[in-house]
Parts: sequence; structure tokens; C-alpha cells
Amino acid sequence: MVFYTSLVIGGSLGNILIILVIYRTPALQTVCGVLIANVAVADLIMTSIVMPIMVFILVQGLLHQCLYITPGYVAYLIALFSAAASLQTLTILSADRCFAICRPMKHKVIVTFTKIKIIVAETWIKSLFLPLLEIFYRGSTLSKYLQTFGVAVCYSMIVLSGVLTIRNVRANSVRIGTLHSDQGRHAQSRIAADLSQRNKQVAKTIALVVVLFTLCWIPIALVIIISVRIPETTQGRFFFWFATLGLANSSVNPWIYFYRQTNYRDALKVLLGCKRSPSNNVVVLSRNGMQEAS
Repeated sequence: MVFYTSLVIGGSLGNILIILVIYRTPALQTVCGVLIANVAVADLIMTSIVMPIMVFILVQGLLHQCLYITPGYVAYLIALFSAAASLQTLTILSADRCFAICRPMKHKVIVTFTKIKIIVAETWIKSLFLPLLEIFYRGSTLSKYLQTFGVAVCYSMIVLSGVLTIRNVRANSVRIGTLHSDQGRHAQSRIAADLSQRNKQVAKTIALVVVLFTLCWIPIALVIIISVRIPETTQGRFFFWFATLGLANSSVNPWIYFYRQTNYRDALKVLLGCKRSPSNNVVVLSRNGMQEAS
């Protein structure tokens, strides 16, 4: 009970702060910022709706069985909706970062706010597919096949984007080394080195979020989609704690951004009133941080 309550409070607070920081800081309102805010909204659904229902289920021993079976099923459907939105957004975010790092000029021309808003809207509409599939074809082979196929497609795109990003960053590092050996081009070398460092920082942050998402959701995904056999005596307990691990991911994500990204930390300080001259500080920092890599 205490553990779940801590996840609810810490996760909801973190996701609300991420959304407010991006909303209140113009320099963070980039394509990357919009996608991160979208992940935060999906995580907020988990921490503010699904987790409180799970806390309610924890007192099931004091209630009649019918009082917690229905809320548990509703929480499961909402969790499917939120997890689908998170995975799709992370896939789009990975592909967007790969495109921005590998083809920065084309990215600025092709990827516009109008297009990204349409993509975000489509993401939430597509996320309704999983809970609807669960309602009308609960436990069917078709449902499990489509879920597995969707997850496989998303992770294939994430892995491909990651490989291309790593190759590009390494190639840039080699070019920077060549520039360093040329004594007459120090300024260009420094600019290229700064850009490469920012690209690496953003790529590592996204990779960390994706890896953590995977580790947290794999256990419950194996139980639900692949139907891993668990002894009946411990099935309920395993399912509950596997689900808890997946839900905990939504509480951790916002703090990763604050920990890894300097411009998000500084924007948070401004939001909380811990820093003076907010406009100048946030804009300058963001130009040297996430925005430049956005």
C-alpha cells in the first residue's frame, strides 16, 4: 500500500512537472519536447488513474470479490491504452531523433509542428485499438497475434533507429578527430564537438528510457501475450507484481529527463521559483541542450 501510494504521488508529480515545464518554457516547445510531453501524458494516465485503482484492489481482502474484479478489468484496459500510446510515442521519438541527427537540414524542413500534432493525434486514436480488441476478442488468438505483431514492429523501428543513430554519431566523432588535427580550423572543430556531444546526450537519454520501458514491461507482456505458464498457486501474486513493475515505469520516466537533461532541470528551477531572470536562463540553456538536438 505504501509502495503504491509513493508511486502514485511521485509519478503523478513528476509527469505534471514535465508537462508544465514544456508548456511554460518556449525553448522546450520543439518536436522533441512535444513528443516527450505526450509520453508524460500517457504516464500520467497510469499514475493518476490505473495506480489508484490498484491501491483500491490491495484492500480486496476486506471487500466482496465483485467489488474489485470490475475495477481491476477497467484498470487493465486503461493500462493497455496508455502503454500502447507510450510505446508508439517512444517509437516516433526514436525515429525523429535518428532523422534529426542523420539528416538535420531535411528534418527541419520536413518535420513541422502541424505534422507532429497530426501524428500525436493518430497515436492516441490507434492506442484505442488494443483495449477494444481486448473487449471484443478477449483472450483470443487474433488478439494475442496482433498485440505481438504491433510490439515487434515498434521495437524493430526503435532498434533500427538506434543503430543508424549510433553509426552517425560515431562517424561524426571521426570527423571531429580529423578537424582537431587541422590547426587552422579550431572554431569549426569546437562547434562540431559541441553538436556531437549534444547528440550523444539526447540519444543516450532516449535509449535509457526505451531500455527501462522494455525491462519493466517484458515480464507482464510474456504472461499476457506469450502465455508463459505460471503455477496456479502463485499466478495471482506474480501477475500483480509484474503489473506493478510495468506501472512503476510511468513513475520513473519524468525523473530521468530531469536527471539527464540540464535544460529541463534549469526550466524546473525556474518553474519552482528557485531561479531569477527565467526567460534568459532557460532560452540560453535550451539552445545548448535539448532544443539544439531537437
